[in-house]
Amino acid sequence: MNIGVLKEIKRDERRVALQPAQAKDLFKLGHRVYVEVGAGEGAGFSDADYQASDASVVPKEELLGEARLLLKVKAPLRSEYEDYGPHHILFTYLHFDENIATDDLFKLIGRGFLGIAYEWVGTAGQYPLLEPMSRLTGYLFAQRALELCSKEKGIFCVGNEKFLRGGRALIIGCGNIGLSAFKYLSNLGVALTIVVTGSRDDFNQRANARFGTEGVDYIGASDANLIIMDKKDCSRTHDVIAAALPKTDILLNCAVRRLDLPKHKMEYLVDRSMVRLMQKNSIVCDCTACDRDMIETCISFEPLYHWYREEGVVHYNCDHIPSMVPNTATQLLTARTFRYIRDIADLGSLQAMIGDETLRNGVCCYGGHLTHALSADKKGLPYRRLGDLLREMPHSQQEVLGFRLN
Repeated sequence: MNIGVLKEIKRDERRVALQPAQAKDLFKLGHRVYVEVGAGEGAGFSDADYQASDASVVPKEELLGEARLLLKVKAPLRSEYEDYGPHHILFTYLHFDENIATDDLFKLIGRGFLGIAYEWVGTAGQYPLLEPMSRLTGYLFAQRALELCSKEKGIFCVGNEKFLRGGRALIIGCGNIGLSAFKYLSNLGVALTIVVTGSRDDFNQRANARFGTEGVDYIGASDANLIIMDKKDCSRTHDVIAAALPKTDILLNCAVRRLDLPKHKMEYLVDRSMVRLMQKNSIVCDCTACDRDMIETCISFEPLYHWYREEGVVHYNCDHIPSMVPNTATQLLTARTFRYIRDIADLGSLQAMIGDETLRNGVCCYGGHLTHALSADKKGLPYRRLGDLLREMPHSQQEVLGFRLN
């Protein structure tokens, strides 16, 4: 199969979807790899590195004409929509369920390509291509929040020695992002409050599983306060969080909205009036980059070091913070994606998905249709099952994609 590695055009995005050594491995398997000029430079991989790995370094126009499988990192921008056609397989983060406008989503999927989203590849609640970037995101947001707190509020939050007063942080959520933020800040002696949906035991079980320990009481060891989310009466949780905010230096939202907490049931977990309770120049970050979702005042942005002040509080909500460490991020991500890239290339895209449930679950669009149920539900759009589309597909279209269904 012909495989294309596209250069990211999003501002400050420096990751790349394939390392030179992986391009070499694909070449040995009989595939041809095309890399857009300059695609790897931001992550520390030169065009010469790819050429030495038997990849062809070409302009984007040539790549799009030659390659069937297109590899990216970030979701396409509007200026990229016209790049894709029905013969293409696009493998990248797509985030159809998040901030993309409905009109833009229609335009993008209307191009007819087969879209496989990194973030939904997986099964049974395990998403191996989302996990490494989520874990890294938690560490980087915690690091950036500490920097901003020092520079803008004048508070050194680290409390490793008795003479240091330290600071306080409130973390919402204990998934991959939240656990990374917890680990980073607790190791530095920052006083913590954590908002979770489960119990203390549940948090400790998650932390032990994540950090490879057994029987450690992470809540006790860090002396963290625990706020347990009351989904039946969200106002009670609002009140407890509101009471903590006046003494909170850093607020990190690491949770995404679940279907059991729709907007009509809980518009925001932290609304504007609650942000207003924080001291001047305190720090608020939405690490999930979901606009005005859990925190009313949070809007995501592209520039890596941009921040804004609202209600007297500093907000930092970069939507691709792993790009702050592009070489590390690229190595972590491609170590996970390469297996699937190889499978798609070896077997032909739809055969690979039919045989691999984890990959099949990542298909978000095909033939101009939205095929991801959660995204369709969140956007209020029509949804088609992938299996139904495959059964209806004419043989002529099968030939275009290079496979035949039995």
